[in-house]
Amino acid sequence: MTARLPLWAFALVVLLLGIDARAQQFSSDNQWTAPHGVGTFVATFGQEYSALLAVAALRPDWEWNIGVTRFEADDRTGIDAHNTATLYVKHRVWENDAGTGGFAWLAGTGISPSYLSAGEETHNFQSWWATAVYTMPFRDGAVTWDILPGFTANFDKDQQNETAWNMSYSTRVAVYKVIPQSAIVAEVFGTTGEDYADPQYRIGVRWESPRVIVAATYG
Repeated sequence: MTARLPLWAFALVVLLLGIDARAQQFSSDNQWTAPHGVGTFVATFGQEYSALLAVAALRPDWEWNIGVTRFEADDRTGIDAHNTATLYVKHRVWENDAGTGGFAWLAGTGISPSYLSAGEETHNFQSWWATAVYTMPFRDGAVTWDILPGFTANFDKDQQNETAWNMSYSTRVAVYKVIPQSAIVAEVFGTTGEDYADPQYRIGVRWESPRVIVAATYG
C-alpha cells in the first residue's frame, strides 16, 4: 500500500489544481483527441499494473503521451514487479460532423501485460506497437463502438534477444444516457501470434465532467 501512496498523492494534486484530467483503465481507446493546447494527466491503479501518463496536444488532432507503468508481481503468470517507460503518439485522421465517430491511429513503446503471453515481460524500448482506431456511433451518439486492430513487436522475447510479432485486437462498446454524466463500457482484447494472450474482458463505468473523467473497471 505504501508503494502506491505517491501515485495517489499525484492524482490528488491534479484534482486539487483543477488541471484537465482523464483516467481510464480500459485497454481500448477511441478516435477522440484533446483540443489543441490542452495538457492532460492520467493516473491508473489496478491489480495488474499502475501507471502515470502525461498527455500534450501540441498540434490539432495530435497527442504526445509519456509516462511510466509499474507492473505488479503476479504468481499466476510468473511476471516479476518492474517499471517500464511508456511513450506513444496518437493522431486523429478524420471525425464526423457531430464529433461522435471517426478514425485515428496510435503507435509507440510500452505494452500492457494484458497483451502478452503468461510469464512474458517487457523492458524499456524493447516492445513496440501500433493500432488503428475506428469509432462508430449509434442512436445519435448514445452508443459508440470502437474497433482496434493492430500489431505488437517484442524485440527481447524471454530476455533472449529474440523477436516476437503479434496481431493485437480490441473492441469496446460504450453506452451513454443510462446513468447521468456516465457511460457503461465493456471491452474484449488480446493477441494472436508468438506472444499469444487469451482473450480478456473488462466492464466498468466512466463518470465524466468537463475537467475530470473517472473510470472504475472489473475484468
